[in-house]
Amino acid sequence: MKALVAVVAALALAAGACGGSVKDRIASTGPRPAPKLEPVKPAALREFEAGLRALRLGGPDAPSTARARFEAAIEIDGSLWEAWHALGVIALEAGDDEAAVTAFGKALATNPSHTPSRLARAEAYRAAGDDKQARADYEATLRELAEDDPLRPDAAARLASQLRDEGAYDDAIDVLRETLRVTGATSRVYTELGLVYLAQARLDLAALVLSKAAELDGKDPAVANAQALLAIARGDAQQAFDRFDAATSLDPTYLDARFNKAAVLLDAGDHARAKAELTIVIEKRPTDLDAQVALGVALRGLGDLTGARALWDKVIAGAARRSTARADALFNVAILQIDFLEDIDGGKASLERYLQDAPRKHAKRAAAEEKRKELGL
Repeated sequence: MKALVAVVAALALAAGACGGSVKDRIASTGPRPAPKLEPVKPAALREFEAGLRALRLGGPDAPSTARARFEAAIEIDGSLWEAWHALGVIALEAGDDEAAVTAFGKALATNPSHTPSRLARAEAYRAAGDDKQARADYEATLRELAEDDPLRPDAAARLASQLRDEGAYDDAIDVLRETLRVTGATSRVYTELGLVYLAQARLDLAALVLSKAAELDGKDPAVANAQALLAIARGDAQQAFDRFDAATSLDPTYLDARFNKAAVLLDAGDHARAKAELTIVIEKRPTDLDAQVALGVALRGLGDLTGARALWDKVIAGAARRSTARADALFNVAILQIDFLEDIDGGKASLERYLQDAPRKHAKRAAAEEKRKELGL
């Protein structure tokens, strides 16, 4: 919730500094000038600010309350691009990738110079499995950014990460090297370069660039997390756990390292320790649906089939239909019914539901198709 508040609230903070309407305050992030926008209708601005207040107050209902306020603002003034951007952030946080793509697109339709909206839409496309559109938005973001723009290293690293996932390692390396040439050395770029080398199994090169990243910013938890992944690749589980712990110590809110540690524990069959790590993640990030799905796996491994099913059902009910987390939960429910509860009829129905609802590039789709054949469907 803290990250969500920070991202959305940033849209309003500069409004007062500029002394104008919330729409007058945005400056061009890239080489194109920001379009001249008409002042926002006062009633729409009041609804928008009410949405921000809801997020600042927090609580389990804050996102839904804020969303309703932002939607009301848009009903009054459909050109209030900040409200569209805020809705995109909320949708992305909730795992509703398609809604996030639409919302960020609406923001860009009014203010195409707002690079953070384009970068966020790229993230939404990527989460939705639309690699082509994600890559297009990442590349457009880089074209729009000035060479000295502080957002450039992060945008380049995100594009490189997308390329890494696609297996386009040489393209990813080219993007990162060009960024180093243009902007100079940054921990963010060196960390991603290390992950690319790690994906190529070039472990010595990965170690070299990650050491450079640590020299540039020894307090960056992302560096420690990447070093832990390198340790896993080298078969050094103890060092991996030490580096994951270092990442969470550097930043207690950096929960990716704790989640990664839990994933390693699940793979090793240590369900009890994985449960402990995932419980902490969920306590600090209650809306983390991926962690809830993983906790269900840990509970299943511990024999708590009822608890596992309850968690997955909760994710299925609360997540967006095409989200990865919901698809993971649907798949796990089907496997639970078929392989653990011997509820073949129920499992078949759950498997069909998964195949109907899961994104076309979901990681478990091939396994689900194979299981379907085994059941004679």
